[in-house]
Amino acid sequence: MRIFVSPLDWGLGHAARCIPIIRYLLDKKIEVVIGAEGAHLIFLKEHFPGCEFIDFPGYRISYSNTLPVGVKVLLQLPQMISAIKKEHEILTDLIKEKKIDAVISDNRYGLWNKNIPSVIITHQLNIQAPAGDSLLSKTVYNYIRHFNECWISDYAGKENLSGALSHPIPQGLNAKYIGPLSRFQPQNAKAEKIIAGRAPTDLLIILSGPEPQRTKLEEIILKQLQDLPAVKAFIIQGLPGATHPPTPSLPSREGGHVEIAPHTPDTEFLGKILSSDIILSRPGYSTLMDLDTIGWKKSIFIPTPGQTEHEYLGKLLREKGLAVTYTQKGFSLKEALEKAKQLKPVQSNYKKEDFKKVVDEWVAKVRY
Repeated sequence: MRIFVSPLDWGLGHAARCIPIIRYLLDKKIEVVIGAEGAHLIFLKEHFPGCEFIDFPGYRISYSNTLPVGVKVLLQLPQMISAIKKEHEILTDLIKEKKIDAVISDNRYGLWNKNIPSVIITHQLNIQAPAGDSLLSKTVYNYIRHFNECWISDYAGKENLSGALSHPIPQGLNAKYIGPLSRFQPQNAKAEKIIAGRAPTDLLIILSGPEPQRTKLEEIILKQLQDLPAVKAFIIQGLPGATHPPTPSLPSREGGHVEIAPHTPDTEFLGKILSSDIILSRPGYSTLMDLDTIGWKKSIFIPTPGQTEHEYLGKLLREKGLAVTYTQKGFSLKEALEKAKQLKPVQSNYKKEDFKKVVDEWVAKVRY
């Protein structure tokens, strides 16, 4: 059996949450063909060097220095629709050329084919937007209904991560909750071994998301860290494939310092999370799934300006007491750190077998 897997090219989180699915398919001796481009291709090649890869074009949405993210994306809707149509056409040829038996798409709406089984992974069923949300949700529904199944990467009950984004499931969709998808595993007893010998870090900063906002947030944080010399921080820039080495430590008169790395392997990344007191990042959904899987840390979330999903998730997590959330404009790192220290520990509902059962059932149908 040969299964084609392809993530959306908006942020590395889409590629990251495909990792447990791909890993499990490989464990079942299924051949996996991976389609991606750019940073996503580099990232997945690092994890699965033995797989067959296809340089598969993404939606290639650009962002603006001046326009809000939502407005800029809206202006590019014709481009997105064209990209969805194009990927659908490319897939038809790919199925014949590569002898593909089934498709798993992560938020790519054109990757279905009436001749073979197809699944879409998403948590975006009910779009949360200041305007036009019902129309956008209907458009998403019309795309998703072409797939044989929709896998929602979240819990079914009240204690979920995505809130109204995927609860309830719209009528008429063959959708099911499969639990969070993370490249990491629950740590518990393993945590002490992973962090053994590591110097603890006060603050881990995980940068991600579209430019130019990724760089803008990095500049804001670096500037404010210079005024907090006692804070020991480590910045992961979210730039896989970058050639520059980690930035040397920036010493301070009180013993704190800042280290910067463009990207870190999973083991190092996990070690940094576990050995850090506080995490600062965007409230990207894959980040939330990672934290829910390995254990929630005291977290500071800064939504990408104008990105309505980030803004919704940031508010939701603040209300649940899982994080403190701030806007990027006027952000005060000193204030955020003081608030984050007051957060109480939270237990996760994660069960690592949830998604495996769904995959097993689907693979059995594909084979049949």
